[in-house]
Amino acid sequence: MLCSIKININKKLVYIKAIIDTGNFLREPISKVPVIVVEKQALIGIVPNCILDNLDKIINGEDIDLGTYISKIRLIPFTSLGKANGILIGIKADEVLVELEENNININNVIIGIYNGTLSKNGKYKALIGLDILENESAYENIKATLQ
Repeated sequence: MLCSIKININKKLVYIKAIIDTGNFLREPISKVPVIVVEKQALIGIVPNCILDNLDKIINGEDIDLGTYISKIRLIPFTSLGKANGILIGIKADEVLVELEENNININNVIIGIYNGTLSKNGKYKALIGLDILENESAYENIKATLQ
C-alpha cells in the first residue's frame, strides 16, 4: 500500500511517496525509535550535502564537520536480503506526517534512514515505512485489514 509522507527536518520539508512495508521493523538500537528508510536522492535539499555526500566517511568514523546536525545523526545497524551486516546513517526528523486515504498520522519520534540506492525499480516510491510506526490505533487496524 502506497502513502504520501511529509518529512520535516530543521523546518525544511519534503513530500515523497512511501510504501507500507509489513516486514520493516527497523529501529535505532539504543533509543528503539522507529526508522523510515528513504532514498538519499529524495532528501536533497532537506538534509545538508555534508551528510549526503559523506555517508561512508561518517560510517567509518572520519572527521566530518556536521555542524548543528551532529546531535541528529544516528548509526543504524541492519540485516536484509543480500546484506548481512549493514549500517545506515540516520537523521532524527522533527516530524513526519503520513497521509493515508482517510487518515493523517503525525509522528514526532522517528529517524530517517538514508539509503544510498533505489528502493523501487519503477520509481513509484522513495521510502519504506513500517506498519508498526503508525501509532494511531484505528488507522493501524484499517491499514492492517487492507493488507490482509
